Amino acid sequence: MVCCQNTLNTVAYFTLTYIGYRISRGIYNIVYPYLLASPRNLHKLAGEATWAVVTGSTDGIGKEYAFELARKGFNILLISRTQTKLDSVKEEILKECKNIEVETIAYNFTNASLDDYKNKIISIIEKKDVGILVNNVGLASSNPEMLHKADMQESADIVVINMLPVTILTSAILPQMVKRNSGIIVNISSGASHLTVPQLAVYSSSKVYINHFCNTLRNGYAKSGITIQTLYPAYVSTNLSQVKVSLFALHPKAYAQSAIKTIGISEDTTGCIQHQIQAVVYSLPQQFMTYFAQKTLEKKQILLKLEREKAEKEQ
Repeated sequence: MVCCQNTLNTVAYFTLTYIGYRISRGIYNIVYPYLLASPRNLHKLAGEATWAVVTGSTDGIGKEYAFELARKGFNILLISRTQTKLDSVKEEILKECKNIEVETIAYNFTNASLDDYKNKIISIIEKKDVGILVNNVGLASSNPEMLHKADMQESADIVVINMLPVTILTSAILPQMVKRNSGIIVNISSGASHLTVPQLAVYSSSKVYINHFCNTLRNGYAKSGITIQTLYPAYVSTNLSQVKVSLFALHPKAYAQSAIKTIGISEDTTGCIQHQIQAVVYSLPQQFMTYFAQKTLEKKQILLKLEREKAEKEQ
């Protein structure tokens, strides 16, 4: 009986210790990166390399990352699907940032051909002194459904776009960063990677790949001087998310300004204090978070349906 009581006491002690650690870690991840830490010198972390490559850079987070890095004096290589949009963003950046260069590459990331990657992207990247790579390009379901109802082509595109560019472009840029013993790689994941919402099965799983990919790279290149950061934002008001700006759904500019300040400080973070607070909530039991996320998604689907019906009536 005494032995049993001692065992229970030991289990209770370790359980409370673990809970205390999780709470303390959560508070640290909110307070230190966003309230206490001073932003690092990105040019120094980049090894004084002058170019930043940003994918998915004509809208949302990618576009604002490109602007923020341009304001810090980096030359920008924009890679996205539509040339007209690329030209427009290039013009906007150069209008504000006079003393940098901006180049563009139009590439449809549903194209998984390695030869096309080499001919259209890698051949250009290898000629530049790249200090920063921001793997932002991504795709989410336009109408989240259970897998047996989901559009098969869209599911395939989500897998290709969310997993292949981050892999190939990181592989292509690492050699010069390893040689230089410096560089910054920012891979954009998603808060959905921590949830198991059935309607987001393909999307969230593709983002889990990015998390694991980054963790493995950080382990393998720990002594290389290369900064490898994973960002897993919650809702940001972008074309991808289709949510309006609110306290927790930031405008892409506000999000990018916050997230860039965490480079070299947090290797695995949400990018802003609002989302970091939400991340602490994500540590609640998985069943609760899945239920909450599903209800939020269902509400969003209803609102989008109503908006589409309203638009059809107005036509």
